[in-house]
Amino acid sequence: ISDRGARAIGKFLNNHSQLVNLNLCDNDIKVLGAQAIAHALTKNTTLQSLNLRLNRLGDEGASAISRALQRNSTLQKINLGSNEFGEATAPFLQEVIMQNTTLKSMDLSCNRLGPEGGKQIQEGMEVNTTITEMDLRITECGQEAEYCIQQILHRNKETERQSKIQDNTPTVWKRLPPQAAHRFKHQNPVIT
Repeated sequence: ISDRGARAIGKFLNNHSQLVNLNLCDNDIKVLGAQAIAHALTKNTTLQSLNLRLNRLGDEGASAISRALQRNSTLQKINLGSNEFGEATAPFLQEVIMQNTTLKSMDLSCNRLGPEGGKQIQEGMEVNTTITEMDLRITECGQEAEYCIQQILHRNKETERQSKIQDNTPTVWKRLPPQAAHRFKHQNPVIT
């Protein structure tokens, strides 16, 4: 669809509030298309998943998408793999990772982010509590950064799991002191 089609999709996103998933994989989208999609992302309030894999956004397109993601509060999953990103993209991604609180999954694979980029992604992840999946294969981020990021992802998954457990705890147990709630759970396991 190239940039022209991406601009049309950007206009569509501005006017249609029911679209939840959008797959634009392998469509030869470059900077102008990325800018149109980014503009739509700042206004759209329903899109939860966006796949831009195998396009040619480059560092400038990544900058536009990143600025939009800092303001977007609905997107939970984004695939930016294989988009000709270099180390210059990493600071933009770092800002997204630090500021966006709805993203849970991010694919950055097959981009040349390099060791410095890996460090910046890691620094962003150190303050992030929501991203639980990140694909960094073939990014040249370096083993140390990838290892640290994997540890942080594990922490975020565990925090999310604990939160779900807490959300599913019956209200009566939440009002009891921890020792009493523990005894109550074991004495009456059928009560929900």
